[in-house]
Amino acid sequence: MSIHKTEALVLKTMPFRSSSLIVTFFTPQLGKVRGVVKGVHREGEIRQAGFELFTHAEYIFYEKKRSDLHLISEAAILESHHALRDRLDGIAYASYFCELVDELTEVQDPHPEIFNLLRDSFHFLPVIPPPRIETVFVIQLLREMGWLPFLESCVECGAKPLEKGFFSIRLGALMCEQCHSKDSAAQPLGSGALAVLRSYSKDPLADCLSASHSAVIESQVKTLITTFLNYRIGKVLKTRKFLDSIHFVLKPA
Repeated sequence: MSIHKTEALVLKTMPFRSSSLIVTFFTPQLGKVRGVVKGVHREGEIRQAGFELFTHAEYIFYEKKRSDLHLISEAAILESHHALRDRLDGIAYASYFCELVDELTEVQDPHPEIFNLLRDSFHFLPVIPPPRIETVFVIQLLREMGWLPFLESCVECGAKPLEKGFFSIRLGALMCEQCHSKDSAAQPLGSGALAVLRSYSKDPLADCLSASHSAVIESQVKTLITTFLNYRIGKVLKTRKFLDSIHFVLKPA
């Protein structure tokens, strides 16, 4: 077995036998990794803390060649992200981000930009309204996965530049006034919303979060990109359903 030492963010944990855990974490250079931590419940809260959801830590694990379930031996906490677990909205949105990354990525398929996106989003969640972060996070995650909607020209005729148009969820692309009848479900997309979509898909996370847009445009972009995401993955994630169920008890943004 080869030994790896890597920083990572904890995406998911589940009990394994009487005292162990199966941990899924995301690393900058190795991508998503799954492993077993043996005896963690017998060794007290200090060791367990290294495997809490959202924890950013340095892990040592032994890679098994015939399995994608490796043996995790040590964790040195870099940042616990306690602030995320102290509030309902922090837990809910951070859990959604983790489930999205877990759902969209494959085991040991490196995506360092996804690691950076998740880490930076965790830092912003306690201080910026989470719905703002969610919209940018989803768009930039889709970009890193190669799923970003095509927004530069009409997907049918190639007309450009388009300042407004119609968005086809089915095609994941922009359509012009003349072509949108080819998809009866294509949704109107005004110039403001299109500009925000383009900005969020290209600009750094911090720049996107510092920009100011109207609530109407933000809502339109969020609805469109969430609908597109759910269509692409073929389901609504459990954490997304939970967010929707607690929408009215969360603090207003």
